[in-house]
Amino acid sequence: AAEWIAHCLSRFDLDSAETAITTSPLPPPLHDAFSSILRNLHSYKPFLPQSCLPGYTRNDDEEVDELQSGSGSGNSDNDVFCSRLYSTAEAVARLPNLERKRMSYTVSNLVGTHGHVEDTGMYIEQFEGYITAVVDAVRTHKGVVGVVVGDHVHASFNAVKRCAGHAKSSVEAMVAVRDALVCQCIGVVSGVSSGDAHCGPLGSRELMTFCAIGKTVVAASAMERF
Repeated sequence: AAEWIAHCLSRFDLDSAETAITTSPLPPPLHDAFSSILRNLHSYKPFLPQSCLPGYTRNDDEEVDELQSGSGSGNSDNDVFCSRLYSTAEAVARLPNLERKRMSYTVSNLVGTHGHVEDTGMYIEQFEGYITAVVDAVRTHKGVVGVVVGDHVHASFNAVKRCAGHAKSSVEAMVAVRDALVCQCIGVVSGVSSGDAHCGPLGSRELMTFCAIGKTVVAASAMERF
């Protein structure tokens, strides 16, 4: 029971952890320790990005997207591509936290701002407007912003949370970003890709985050550079 509770807490599955703590015959000191950890995690959870939380199980929305796209997970073009991290699909299969999902991935990037880097005030103003536009557009279209590296913003649709019609939603989100920034004279380029990917919490004991690995992610990153 203690191992299961620790596993649930490590994955931020707080509902399962609370049920196990309540129903399991734990020694009082261990019960108090787990209860204290649970209270702390409940207080931290609202401040964590959704990308740090575990994914969900396969749902009907994914099957709808497969029908809309005219292809299923058996398409050889969508087989997992473990670029840079894993060289074979078997390596991914050994990671119990990763699940294959139909999803869409976007990567956006500021353009034409390098001349303003030395003008700190102007650059910060443009950067804040850009981040606000991306986050608002992604959330409006039921996506999740996962990683911000410099002025590159990565987002996923139907990976962390449900998003029926994720392919259409991801494109509409990037169009909304472009339209929002045109009036601010801020240039942006985006890459969008839809397909299969292995998704779930990945990392080490010191750093764990929600990751998506596969051709879909690689394709979105490559398209952003063109």
